[in-house]
Amino acid sequence: MSRQKSSRIAVGGVFSGMCLLLMFLSSVIPFSSFALPMLAGAMLTVVMLENGAKTAVLVYISVSLLSLFIVPDIDTKLLFILFFGYYSILRPAIEKIPGKLAQIALKLLILNLALILGYYFSLMVLGLNDTGSEWFEKYTPAILLSGMNLSFIMYDYLLGRYILIYIRRFRPKFLRGNL
Repeated sequence: MSRQKSSRIAVGGVFSGMCLLLMFLSSVIPFSSFALPMLAGAMLTVVMLENGAKTAVLVYISVSLLSLFIVPDIDTKLLFILFFGYYSILRPAIEKIPGKLAQIALKLLILNLALILGYYFSLMVLGLNDTGSEWFEKYTPAILLSGMNLSFIMYDYLLGRYILIYIRRFRPKFLRGNL
């Protein structure tokens, strides 16, 4: 086995473990079921940058499958599997589309489709629809979609800054071509 291949496997394993740890911590740290899947997804960006899409997809699949068994928080699992896990892998392709407005529209479309899919999965498969309040059932989905869209816009902006900092500062100082 070549050194480069074994390095990719090692990086994939380390980042899979770190992503799983973040996902698991969502059950320990209160109110983190939205933030920690975002951070776990951002960690996949490093795998994508250093080892390419193939390794990043394998890490995403392994973290998604293992989180189904290890992570107790359903929201965390759904957010990572349905969106934040693969978004870091998909983002570079979306960024190549001409026009910033088209990029943002496509990103929001993908996010909203994932959120709606997760919402209906929660209702139909998990049976989480009996809230006892008509107002809650009527307005909560729209409020959650709006909040997640705003959170995502901030997340996407910060992810772009994170990538720049990683490429310009971290990689030259610490990696120096070792990966």
